[in-house]
Amino acid sequence: MATGSERAAVRRFQLLTVLMGGGRPRVDDLARRFGVTRRSIFRDLEFLERAGVPIVRDGGRYAVLDTFKMRPVQLEPDEVLALMAALDFGQRKRPVGGTAARSAWEKLLAVLPAAQQELATGLDRTLVVDPIQAYSLPPSPDVEAACRAAVEGPHPLRILYQSLHADAPVERVVRPYGMAYRGTALYLIGFCELRREVRIFRANRILEAQVLSTTFERPPDFDLERFLSDVWGIEFGPLMHVRVRFDREVARLVRETIWHPSQRLEEEEGGAVILRMEARGTGELARWLAGFGGRAEVLEPPELREAVLQLGQGIVRRYGGA
Repeated sequence: MATGSERAAVRRFQLLTVLMGGGRPRVDDLARRFGVTRRSIFRDLEFLERAGVPIVRDGGRYAVLDTFKMRPVQLEPDEVLALMAALDFGQRKRPVGGTAARSAWEKLLAVLPAAQQELATGLDRTLVVDPIQAYSLPPSPDVEAACRAAVEGPHPLRILYQSLHADAPVERVVRPYGMAYRGTALYLIGFCELRREVRIFRANRILEAQVLSTTFERPPDFDLERFLSDVWGIEFGPLMHVRVRFDREVARLVRETIWHPSQRLEEEEGGAVILRMEARGTGELARWLAGFGGRAEVLEPPELREAVLQLGQGIVRRYGGA
C-alpha cells in the first residue's frame, strides 16, 4: 500500500490539476474530494505556493492564476518511484483507480523532463506494486455516483442496504460524512438515521441509492482520517486495549511488520514478543489472530480472547471428525 508521503505527492499533483481546471473550490470541498482534513489541504496549498504556484484566494475559494503554465516537473528519482508505485497500485486495483490511475500516469509522464520520462517508463516495465491479490467487486456506477454526489452536497442519501448477515436488505437514510478505500473495497461513512449513530457501509452492498434534495450540516469536529485510524480493518466497535503474546516462531514476522499505528512491542525471554495496541473491530482482529494458529495468545481483552476461541472451536467441529 502507498505510504503517506506517496499519497501526499499524488494528491498535491491532483490538487494542482483541480485548481488549474477552474471552479474555484473551497477548502471544505477539496477536503471532501480527497478524503483528508482541512489541515491537510492547507498544508498542500502552502506546499504548492512554496513551489512557485500562484494561488489565488477569493472569498474562501481557491484557484491558480490563469497565466500560470505548468513547467516540466522536476522530481528526484525517489519521488518518481513513489508516484509510479502509487499509480501502479491504483491501476491494478480497479476499485481503487483502474483506468483513472492509468490516465493520471500518462498526464504525469507528459510533463516530466526527458530524463525522468525515461526513468518513469523504465519503472513501468520493472515495478509491480500488488500487495493484495483479491479485491472487492465495485458498486454499480449509479450507486457510486450517488454516494459521491451526496458527500459533495452534502445531501442525505436514501439507500437500500444488504448487510453481510441479514436475510433481506433494509432501507436507511444516511447523512454521508465521507468515503474511504480500506483494503481494496470502497466504503461510505455517515450518520445512519435508523441506528442513530455513525456507521460504515460497504459500497457494493448498497443495492439502490437516491440523493435527497435537502442538505445537512456535517459535524465540524468530525475527522474522517482520525475516525478510521483506530479501526483494525473496517469493522467499527468499542475501542479496546489489545495485548497478544506471539511465540518465538512467529515473533520475527511480528517485529518486522507495522500492524497498527498504535502498536507497541515488548520482548520476552525465550524470544516471544507481546504486541499492545488500541484498536476496534473484534471480529476482524479475531480472524487475523486465528490465522496464527496456536502461535498467538490473546491476553486481553476477554471478549477478543473469547472470539478467537469460538473460531478455533468452529474449526475443530468442522474438521475434527475428518
